[in-house]
Amino acid sequence: MSSDKNLNPSKEKAGKKGEKNPLLTIFKIIAVVVIFVIEISFMVLMYTTTRGIYNYARIIFDILKIVTVIYLLYRHDSAAYKISWVLFIMFFPVVGILAYFMWGNSKLRKKEERKFRKIRVDTEDFLKDSHLIAEEIKQIDKYKYNQVSYMTKVAGYPVYRNVGLEYFDIGEKFFRSFIVDIKNAKKYILIEFFIISKGKLWDDTLEILKQKASEGVEVTIIIDSLGSLLKKPKHFKDEMKKFNINVYEFNPFTPVINAYVNYRDHRKIVIVDGVVAYTGGVNLADEYANLIERFGYWKDVGIKVEGKAVTSFIIMFLRNLEEITLEQVDYDKYLNIAEEERKSIKKKEHKGYVLPFADGPDNRKNPVENIYIQTINYAKNYVYMTTPYFVISETVLTAILNSARSGVDVRVIVPYIPDKKLVNIATKSYYEVLLEAGVKVYEYKPGFIHSKTFVADDNTAIVGTANLDYRSMHLNFECAAWTYETGVEKDVKADFENMLKECVEVNLEDWKKRSIFTKMKEAIISAFSPML
Repeated sequence: MSSDKNLNPSKEKAGKKGEKNPLLTIFKIIAVVVIFVIEISFMVLMYTTTRGIYNYARIIFDILKIVTVIYLLYRHDSAAYKISWVLFIMFFPVVGILAYFMWGNSKLRKKEERKFRKIRVDTEDFLKDSHLIAEEIKQIDKYKYNQVSYMTKVAGYPVYRNVGLEYFDIGEKFFRSFIVDIKNAKKYILIEFFIISKGKLWDDTLEILKQKASEGVEVTIIIDSLGSLLKKPKHFKDEMKKFNINVYEFNPFTPVINAYVNYRDHRKIVIVDGVVAYTGGVNLADEYANLIERFGYWKDVGIKVEGKAVTSFIIMFLRNLEEITLEQVDYDKYLNIAEEERKSIKKKEHKGYVLPFADGPDNRKNPVENIYIQTINYAKNYVYMTTPYFVISETVLTAILNSARSGVDVRVIVPYIPDKKLVNIATKSYYEVLLEAGVKVYEYKPGFIHSKTFVADDNTAIVGTANLDYRSMHLNFECAAWTYETGVEKDVKADFENMLKECVEVNLEDWKKRSIFTKMKEAIISAFSPML
């Protein structure tokens, strides 16, 4: 492991107090759950005291249950997702029906979908057609050309010639580079994280942001309201306003529970002057730089993109900002500044291509999931994956199994120390079928691996924010950088191979010897895994 792991020998244990208002919100949610329990108890009481009333109630709920299941099966969702909800509704009809219509409906409301679509259509001209660059790729590899064509058409983001990429194999390196760049900002800093948490990393970052804002640099921050709930500093937005720092919350969390609470902004984006952009698995919290310890050593990665490819990240950020504020954003201002700032930087000669892209529930074609599947299917020699959560759809599983059975070296690294125990049990439920197909499964022994990476055949890599789970594929707003023949691919592979030295390989014969109780537990949890 990198020596950076020991940069902070005196680590504090995580233990942070919540804020008053969020705690009140949590209390209200608990109250809703209590109401559910009372309702079930009431049904039991009716059964034991007034059998006739209970029979009528049962008929009504049976009808509602059947109607809900038919509606669910009619929808164009993952089969595994539908089966999970059908089972839940059949076993717990009262709670199941209410829960499905509050949280389970994975489709955006028409109003929200129209809003996202309008923003996307109104801004697609800022993402210039990359046909000529794609043609260059076609001369090298027609399958990669097909993949680029798919991403451009379905995700809506173009491919660029690489003018600068840097891969960070640990969060500490990511944040050191990030700090240097925001210190050098001249015009604007755009920051988007799922989590911003109080602590040393945020304190150090804030001091720089305050200084830059006082110099006239525009600082705009987007956080996910639920991801940062109970973690962000007290009175966060009001405090930032004092420093002339703009803060916006994605999908503000309220005690009024509805399906839209499912949709979270899981992206991690930092843009400085339109010249450099960062993304990856990290959040702006101390554990991501191993300043505090949670679940052992926290292994995460990121990537820095330079030059014109930063344009795609600017559009991702501004589209999100416009959706949150419902106000017209001056895209030209940010893009013109980027163009001017890039002119002052001496161009470097680099090989290869980079395609930053975004995904979200507003795009029903599921580009992230399908790009992952294409990467697996197009691999000729090997494909290596890292993910904290391995709870996949049947289509992704089929691609992985077929690739391994075809003789491709397929490997995946998951955590040894999990942060979510139920998800970890669901992850383990896939081990046997993976191992039987020839997939090599490893658990990262030092702690929790949070990176989301793909690398294949020394020429293709994906570094981003999307996990291998249903939530990332269908419910979260995600982003990533796809690279081809840039040299970064070998850095991602080297990082994977270095991790293997500290991993425990799961052995098929030993795994089959686990207890019946463990197998039953995995079977039950895996049945509901798409809901996790």
